[in-house]
Amino acid sequence: MTSRQIYLYLVPALLFTVVFFIFPLAYVLFVSLQEWDGLSGMNFVGLDNFRYLFEDAAFKTAMVNTMYWILAGTLLHTPLGLLLALLLFSKPKGWKWLRTLFFLPNVISTTALAFLWYFVLHVSLGLVNNSLKGVGLESWARPWLSDPSMSVFASMIPFVLYIGFTMVIFLTQMSTISQEFYEAAEIDGATRAQMDWHITVPLVKSAIGINIIFNTAYCLRMFEYPLLMTGGGPADSSINMSLFIYREMISANRYGISMAAGLMTIVMGTIMMGIVFGSLRLSERRRPR
Repeated sequence: MTSRQIYLYLVPALLFTVVFFIFPLAYVLFVSLQEWDGLSGMNFVGLDNFRYLFEDAAFKTAMVNTMYWILAGTLLHTPLGLLLALLLFSKPKGWKWLRTLFFLPNVISTTALAFLWYFVLHVSLGLVNNSLKGVGLESWARPWLSDPSMSVFASMIPFVLYIGFTMVIFLTQMSTISQEFYEAAEIDGATRAQMDWHITVPLVKSAIGINIIFNTAYCLRMFEYPLLMTGGGPADSSINMSLFIYREMISANRYGISMAAGLMTIVMGTIMMGIVFGSLRLSERRRPR
């Protein structure tokens, strides 16, 4: 295949990238420098929108809460998915049914799950508080979604627990590992836990990186859970970047500020992607040849 043919095949992908990524990104950058309510004419204000953001308490809270979401995806969601995949990879009795069961929530509407967990954590009607009261642990009952100190973490519960998609990616990567590694380790007397730690986990590093990227992207655009479970409250304690952008654009009609916040979200995502890819590249360089 000649170079001309290669570039010819790349033209459709380049066109889609320009139309659906480069142009919208340039437009977001342009609007972020304007004062605009979406109806009247634009008024160029330069970096004033960004200055406003870093002086706004709600935006600072949104950035911190978004980082909490990313940390939950990296330090809880991804490891739980890996642990579940390791358990199912050994093919215990009924492992196919268990795989289906754990993946099932991923085909259910996020909106439905948000409403489900809203009622599970409801202060008076919720299953959690009523169960605690039923076993004599009334002191443990909390207003999970209306307490400023825990509302953001309570809204993360559905995301952290539903790990089926992450599990499937790990299982797919594990299925490509040659059984010869495990047979040799078994001959040497290695336990299943030792084989998982020294063989399986190192050989699914790329899947770990992929899942962290997916979870980070999902957390950066997380919208349904904070909107439907807490509404960003109480007192903006559970607001995140997506909800802040929505509020500034739809409720306040401040398109310039919302676009500036959108650019900040892109910057956060780019930094996280750089960290993940850098870590993967560093681990590849340190791998013995």
